[in-house]
This record gives sequence, C-alpha cells and structure tokens, in this order.
Amino acid sequence: MHKIFDKRCFSMMNGFLKSLFICMHFFVCVHTYTYAQIDNINLENNQKITGVNVGKVQFKLNSLLYVKNNEYFNEIADGYTLIGYYINPTVAYKLQKKVQIDAGVFVRKEYGYNGLKEIEPTFTVQIKQKDWRFLFGNIDGNINHRLIEPLMTFERVLTQPLEHGFQAKYQNKDTFFDGWLDWQQTTIAGKINQERIWAGLSFYSPAANIKDIKVQALVQASVFHIGGQNIQSLLPVRTLLNPVVGLRIKKNFAKNQSLTIDNYYVGYFESPLQGTAYYLNSFWKYKKYQAGFSYWFGSFFNSPFGNDLMQSSSRKFNNDSYYENTRSLLIVRLVRDWKISEKVKVSLRVEPYYDLNNRIFEHSEGLYLSCKL
Repeated sequence: MHKIFDKRCFSMMNGFLKSLFICMHFFVCVHTYTYAQIDNINLENNQKITGVNVGKVQFKLNSLLYVKNNEYFNEIADGYTLIGYYINPTVAYKLQKKVQIDAGVFVRKEYGYNGLKEIEPTFTVQIKQKDWRFLFGNIDGNINHRLIEPLMTFERVLTQPLEHGFQAKYQNKDTFFDGWLDWQQTTIAGKINQERIWAGLSFYSPAANIKDIKVQALVQASVFHIGGQNIQSLLPVRTLLNPVVGLRIKKNFAKNQSLTIDNYYVGYFESPLQGTAYYLNSFWKYKKYQAGFSYWFGSFFNSPFGNDLMQSSSRKFNNDSYYENTRSLLIVRLVRDWKISEKVKVSLRVEPYYDLNNRIFEHSEGLYLSCKL
C-alpha cells in the first residue's frame, strides 16, 4: 500500500514540476489577449433575444456541416471519422420585451448511416434581465459553456449538440457566467434505466488591468450523477465531480494580434477515488489564423465528457479494463477561419498530439461550415 501511495505521489509531483517549469517558461518568454485552448466563438450558437417587436415572429436557422478525422493509436481512445451535418430551423416569438419563445425541429445526419441519426423537436423559453439570460427547455449547450477540453470535449458540438434543462447566463465585457443543469436520461419505475444528470458552471471573473495586461480568475465545475430510485438495476449510484481553478493573462498587440496564457488546476472526485491534473495553454491569434500550444498532465484523472485522450480510464472499444495512472500530452492547435459572410463561416482545424509516456504521435483534423440565419 505504501509503495502504491509513494508511486502516486511521485507521479503527481513529477507532473507538477513539469507544469511549473512550462508555466515559468511562458511567463519569462512572453510580454504577455486571448482565449482558452482555441477560439470557438464562430461555432457557438447562443439563443439571444431577437430585436423584433413584441408580438412578432422571426424565422431562425442554425446549421453545421462537418468532417472530423481522429487518427489515434493508443489504448485510451478510439480513432474514427465523423462526417455529416445538422440543421435546426426555429420560429422565435417575442411574448414581451424580455420574454421570447423559440420552437423548432433538430435534424442530424451522419454519412454512412441509413436514414437520420437524430430528429427531435426543440423548445426554449428565454427571459432576459439586464445582462442575465435565463433559459428553460433546450439550453445553450456544448461549446457554449466555454469549459476547458479536459471537462468537455469539442466533439460534443457534433455528437451531442442538444442539451435539455435550465440555464442561467451572464455576460458583460470580459465577465462570463454560465450555470446549467442538463437532464440527459430519466428513470421509469420498475425499469433498468438510471437517471443521468449533468450540472456545471463556468465563470470568468472581471479583468484586472495591470498596465496594458488583463488578468482574470477562472472557475469551472462539472457534476455528473447516475442513479435513481424504484428501478431494477444492479449498477452502482455514481457522482463524479471535476472542479477547476485557473488564471488567464491577456495582451493585445498591434495589427489585430493577441496572446493568451491560461493555466489550470483540475480535480477529479468520485468516492473513494480522486485524481488531479495540470493544464497549461498558450494561444496566439492573428486575424484569420490561430495557433495554440498546450501541455496536459493528468494523474488518476477522469471526467465523463472530457477529451478521451486526457482520461486515465480507457474509452476504447472492448478495452474497458485498461488504465493508465498518468497521462502526459503535448498538443498543438492550428486554426484557419474564413468569414464568407456575417452568416456563413468556415473553420479548418489541425491538432497534432504527442503522448510523452507512450511516445506516440497522433493527430486530428476537422473542417466545419457554420450557417446562421
């Protein structure tokens, strides 16, 4: 038992020292504007209150065509290709100045499958109060939460575009808050299905200005619960908690250039299990180009919706028993954006990974066409 504990402590300290070294390197080499990991704002789909008059109806359309290829060769994550599109036409009705109702239908098609992958109605009641928005029904999900990649993989915008429940959002200049509950699955008395509930928060504090440098505190959390009463299931009740604290440093340069440095401490708790991780990011943006560099060190870390590559437990097909105590990754993110018009945007993304522990080079590429009317 002592040997296991010593090995775990050594691994955690080793990861901490690596993280500290890289963090210091960033601070020394950079003068020190930005976004965590990469700027996804072109693909966000916020259901904002429309500008139409009370009692009027407005047609809206959100669609995404995509192809994403994952070339993974490890024992943790499967390699695969996602190619398809989704479309969500809606009708927005302004009930009163601060209340709006959106109703529509969501359709998703994945190439290679017969028929549609998903089709279901969408319905949202939204209330606006100054800089706050309160959503009931279909909420602003996936990348709209602005969670870091270890807590929520970017691929959820393709594989799980819809979330259902309620949400409170606040945004004013640099300050951002998102708190939500996503009810993913309910129980039926006497059946075997467990309820699945995901709650979380994402908070970016007001920026403190030190000369021409902005500093922000970042707090995030993900809570995932699996359980329920009056069901005939032998599966255990589980609650997984992932807290995050971080620091962001931003600086704008001339000619539309910006640099961001984000450093995070990430936790994992699921009684009696626990783990820790360090996630360091440096991100540069210039007009239509983005380049990011990240270092990930996770020790006994798991999160239910995070990037598969960052987990200690294998998510690979037919490999559930495989486990790696530590995961150490170097990640490069390269992005090229095209703004065809205000309503049509294209994004090309290339992400090479290097697995330091297993000495494996892997990569992922994606092309996305977003249309919003």
